[in-house]
Amino acid sequence: MRKTGHYESLGNTKYFIPDPLPPQNPPLSLDRQTMTLFGEAMHHLGKLNEMANRLPDIKRFIKAYVTKEALLSSAIEGVHTTMLDVFTQPLLDVRPSKNTQLVMNYTQALDTAINMIKKEGIPISNRVILAAHKTLMQEGEGDKADPGHYRKQPVKVGNLVPPPPNYIPELMSHLEQFINTDDSLPPLIKAGLAHIQFETIHPFLDGNGRIGRLLIVLMFVDSQLLSEPILYPSYYFKKHHLEYYRLLDRIRTDGDFEDWITFYLKAIKGSCIDAAARAKDIETLEQQLTKLIEKRYTKTRDTRLRALSVIFSFPVININELANQLDVAFNTANQIISDFVELGILVEETKQKRGKLFKFKPYLEILEKEYID
Repeated sequence: MRKTGHYESLGNTKYFIPDPLPPQNPPLSLDRQTMTLFGEAMHHLGKLNEMANRLPDIKRFIKAYVTKEALLSSAIEGVHTTMLDVFTQPLLDVRPSKNTQLVMNYTQALDTAINMIKKEGIPISNRVILAAHKTLMQEGEGDKADPGHYRKQPVKVGNLVPPPPNYIPELMSHLEQFINTDDSLPPLIKAGLAHIQFETIHPFLDGNGRIGRLLIVLMFVDSQLLSEPILYPSYYFKKHHLEYYRLLDRIRTDGDFEDWITFYLKAIKGSCIDAAARAKDIETLEQQLTKLIEKRYTKTRDTRLRALSVIFSFPVININELANQLDVAFNTANQIISDFVELGILVEETKQKRGKLFKFKPYLEILEKEYID
């Protein structure tokens, strides 16, 4: 049985302090079955990258995928809202609900971290993690969790009592070194180990799960396993959450990193298959609707094709927003929406009492569909 850390007693409480990564005594040992799974996960990551590079407007797809991951990752923490609520919020004059705000914060946190890594060239570090946490917890009652700072008080998570606050800076420094300087393991495996180490350290008062899952995506982008953050491992983690927490405990109690890696690779493989299938269906939907518009309209075809592109970015929209995006008159935008409603592309959102909203129903159905078990 591998030793993965030690306990330290303060008063009546025993705190678990994890050893630095990578696993030692013995080193991580992956059997043939797990290595086969590793190869399959790498294969599907490659296919997902190919799909992403083929999409005509990657930014709007990133927005959809990040929103999906934000919803799933937040739901694991008991923060529940809907995709429709998130896409509708920018069009409303009222403040979002606490849960909708927290999900919107997640998308901004990922943007913040990705920009620091890709545009500013900052390695994945305490600086990036703290900036992401500050953005994640900035509003929606997250501000009670001391945004952008490591916790200064003890916490308990299930059966685990994570390290006392005074240990956190050193433990996070070790994790930063592992992420950026250790070349003993493939990046895909490193991301799985870094995630579970982060969760064991539990450095924040709140938001640890969301930042820990975000860390996986950041490491994939940073190591160029993915060109864009279009993966949502939270889908698999949420579906198998009891197994997830059981395996986290087993690392502490039995030193069993190997079983965790097997579970994690299944999550990545399944998430890649899901994302690629979803992207393919979105690509097919756009092709079908483009042909429908080209067949139906002649003089106004170009404007309506531009409008189709807009609603892929704004799957919930009103007349004013469409007019602004297309730079056309209100009456022109109104006619386009009427045409799209007639074609079944848009559906009026009847729950809205003031100001008509229209949802891009076939697109939202693809985003919300379940593709894998």
